[in-house]
Amino acid sequence: MDKKIFNMKIYKILILFLLISFSCDSKQDKVVSNEVVETKNNDLIILSGDYVFYNNAAVLQTNKNVYGIVINEKVNELNQRLTSIKKDEFDFIPVILKGKLQNKKEDEEGWSVKLEITEIVEIINKEK
Repeated sequence: MDKKIFNMKIYKILILFLLISFSCDSKQDKVVSNEVVETKNNDLIILSGDYVFYNNAAVLQTNKNVYGIVINEKVNELNQRLTSIKKDEFDFIPVILKGKLQNKKEDEEGWSVKLEITEIVEIINKEK
């Protein structure tokens, strides 16, 4: 009889341990970057990905596409906000941006699809 009670206690401890270990939220960085969040409203789209600005050119890289960025005031604002986060000028920073997609004109060079940023939704700090 004592052996059955001992075995039951072992099983209860094992089950409790498994429940605790699977229910705990392990601290994993849940980075949204490289996921395309596509929401269209009045020709606006929300995209998330890794942003880089170098030599007066900006790019947003998602897990499916790479978008050139139309240089405007929002790009300047974004670059200003990223100066404290970037480690060097080639650092890709995860962001969520809202804007309008534009196809490249035939006489233009660059990416086939460009994003004109209308709103900086979020800057995802990798250092959290």
